[in-house]
Amino acid sequence: MYWKYSVGFFIASLVQAAIIVGSESLGISTLGAKITFGQLIIHILAGQAAGFLLMVIMQGITGIAKANFWLLGSIYGAIVWAILIPINSAQGTINAPWTQGTSTIIASLLAFSVYGIISAYTIKNYGEQHVKA
Repeated sequence: MYWKYSVGFFIASLVQAAIIVGSESLGISTLGAKITFGQLIIHILAGQAAGFLLMVIMQGITGIAKANFWLLGSIYGAIVWAILIPINSAQGTINAPWTQGTSTIIASLLAFSVYGIISAYTIKNYGEQHVKA
């Protein structure tokens, strides 16, 4: 059962990385994220951890689980953005978006929100199938 969640979180992480890489290559963002193979693996593992954390939260708090996945995912993505971006910035792996301008903030926040939306959808979708079975 949990492999379905993992696949959803994997897809969410890849889409998030694609948004970041796309915005960087189009000159929309100057986050400075260099996605090597090793960094992509770390990114995917962090995405798995964040996704399963959201799953635990949703399973533990029914009020949150009942929320619209668009809203829930957007808020969760913004929270994860607010936690992980400063950590990565302090480590020097990326430029802090707030020092790079509005377009970098929007692009990176969008990437995290899309990650959250896909993750929340995955949890709601497979959680409901699990209950029906």
